[in-house]
Amino acid sequence: MNNFISASIIAADFWNLEKEFKELNKTKIKLIHYDIMDGHFVPNITIGSCELDSLVNKSKIGLDLHFMVENPDHIVPFFVEKYKNTTVKNITVHSEVCVNIKKLSRLVKKHGIGFGLAINPKTSINRIIENLKYIDLALVMTVEPGFAGQSLIKSCLTKISKLNSYLKKNNLDIPIQVDGGIKLDNISKLKEVGSNIIVSGTGIFNTKNYKKTVDEMDKIINEDL
Repeated sequence: MNNFISASIIAADFWNLEKEFKELNKTKIKLIHYDIMDGHFVPNITIGSCELDSLVNKSKIGLDLHFMVENPDHIVPFFVEKYKNTTVKNITVHSEVCVNIKKLSRLVKKHGIGFGLAINPKTSINRIIENLKYIDLALVMTVEPGFAGQSLIKSCLTKISKLNSYLKKNNLDIPIQVDGGIKLDNISKLKEVGSNIIVSGTGIFNTKNYKKTVDEMDKIINEDL
């Protein structure tokens, strides 16, 4: 399985999003991570469908929608219908609040979009393991969701390692995505425990040269693969 970098757009300069996307297009970024927060499941409110309307299909990079909302069963179907056949490649919801994971997974996949399941730092990795047959991607949050710029919670590395071992033991080809506090100085730790899709926000957007930063990150996570 190839490892790659995903850029979390929440950390970008929203005054200059067109410029930010042009810079990202020059990098090895494979996905744009798009956080949708409702102010209920997490203590923050971010971007929604209005902003997504302006971004979808404007970049060669696919979009990965991460729903940090308390009612994904009701909200996600709207987004699926609206953005099917676009550059939206994946939709991830949180296990803590999704009522019917099987049903929502079926709906999302029916429209040709990948379905991911996420857990917060305090949630057991077993929540993902017991739902592996429904998902295309497993997201382990490495910070408390809600705000960019936090420090990585090191205890999450153990959960990632446990999930990686389970996937290998059962010959399951499901990528592990990690998100939160990831920068050049700690990305190797995420690679070592089995992470495949590395989401970075300020770790990219707070640097002067996105291409150089992403190249260095990509080299670290794909070394010896």
